Amino acid sequence: MNALDAWSNRAHLNKVGADVIAIANQKGGEGKTTTSINLAHGLSLAGKRTLLVDMDPQGNSSGIFTDIDSLTKTVADLFTKKYTAQEIIVSTRYEKLDILPAKISLAEVELSTLNVDAPYVMRDALESVKDKYDAVVIDCPPSLSIFTINALGSAGFVVIPLQAEKFSIDGIKGLQGTIEGIKRRINPELKILGALITQLKSNTVLTKTILPVIQNYFPVFNTSISTGVAVGESHLSRRSLLDYNSGVKQAKEYMAFVKEVLDGIKK
Repeated sequence: MNALDAWSNRAHLNKVGADVIAIANQKGGEGKTTTSINLAHGLSLAGKRTLLVDMDPQGNSSGIFTDIDSLTKTVADLFTKKYTAQEIIVSTRYEKLDILPAKISLAEVELSTLNVDAPYVMRDALESVKDKYDAVVIDCPPSLSIFTINALGSAGFVVIPLQAEKFSIDGIKGLQGTIEGIKRRINPELKILGALITQLKSNTVLTKTILPVIQNYFPVFNTSISTGVAVGESHLSRRSLLDYNSGVKQAKEYMAFVKEVLDGIKK
């Protein structure tokens, strides 16, 4: 959290607003990328012009929608000021869905961006394209890095995917502190839409024990995402789950989650 203090006095500029949704959790393996992919596609299916922003150097979201090896412009170029967001954005095969892609080169720019403007790169970049989209979904890396700070600094809302597992619970207090720190120092308009329980094994003692603990820290979406092989299969096919098999249980759950998100940002 000390890194946030260095930027606490920067003046707040106009942001894209409540349409920007960061998908964040400092722990890996919680379903951030799967949630980002399917939320973005789901919003586009609901008629929203949607931009998916990949802020993870692993580039997994980008790998679903683009040929990463052929990319010559990525999110990394925003931090080096080589290209604008408009010059980097590419269309996907899905109508109304574009992506601002990333690949491993993003990791190489992190150490060179620790200055007073560092937390605001994404916010400022989105300002130039905000009129083209109804929604922006940001896939965050599994860490409190400059990229996660950028995402939370530019978002109106944050969604927190996590499993009903012991190790997932261990980091909840730290995550809550991170979000509160960013609200105090960088983005006072940031709101928690809720925690999305992923890879749910229903009716287990563990689940029944841990869910009340999560609710002590964050509001929890009514919808949860069940465990199942269809999610992994959709990744292998390089498609969203909603495209791969819209009739499978997890796809229906993600569409119900999309509706909850739309209802939440209207409030």
